[in-house]
Amino acid sequence: MSVQIDWETELSDASFGLMQIKPYPVSSPTTIDALAAIIRMCSEANWRILPLGTGSSFPENFALKSDRTFAVASSRLREMSRLSNGRVYCQPGVSVNKVLLGDSSVQRKTIGGLICGSGDLATRNAAKSFWQTVQCVELIDAKGHTVSLTGPASAQQPLSARSAMLLESRGKAGYIVGIEFCADDLPLDLGHKVLGASAAENLSSPVSRQLSYRGSDALSLFDW
Repeated sequence: MSVQIDWETELSDASFGLMQIKPYPVSSPTTIDALAAIIRMCSEANWRILPLGTGSSFPENFALKSDRTFAVASSRLREMSRLSNGRVYCQPGVSVNKVLLGDSSVQRKTIGGLICGSGDLATRNAAKSFWQTVQCVELIDAKGHTVSLTGPASAQQPLSARSAMLLESRGKAGYIVGIEFCADDLPLDLGHKVLGASAAENLSSPVSRQLSYRGSDALSLFDW
């Protein structure tokens, strides 16, 4: 059952970053807590979430599946820090050129967009090469819960099949809020790094990703 929400009242706090109401609500939250709260409200009110900045792309004649769609941008989630274990943590709004060396051929501007977005061959290769350094990914699921998924650089790599569906998912597999990856120095030089055949074979195909979306997003919250 649909629930009516006064978004201007509910999201009056500055941390929600409400930018517009019409023709559909758009917000750019400044904290993960604010983002999670928006996702929970949308889930409870039977609205859909359109993640902006984490891979969404719009072909010609694009139209939203529902007029009850809330667009949430990740552009203000830009925290980046070196962890005590030597790895690097970054949020999805961090600029690609802060993480990758020589990114001029990459079409995506943010790390979230690089991982989840589609693009030309150079962009996809950069995304897959960077992906091999990822230890874990945190995302918010359709229930507003934060979930940690194992990446290919983890010792638990065989458990990373679910996280691999994030590649080229266009934001339909959940909302990425944090990425932990291995890097001795920044920006990373991936120019010499080639994705091995075995690693390429382990990447989810578009068909298997679609099946995975249905399992991870039973509410179709991210099916914009």
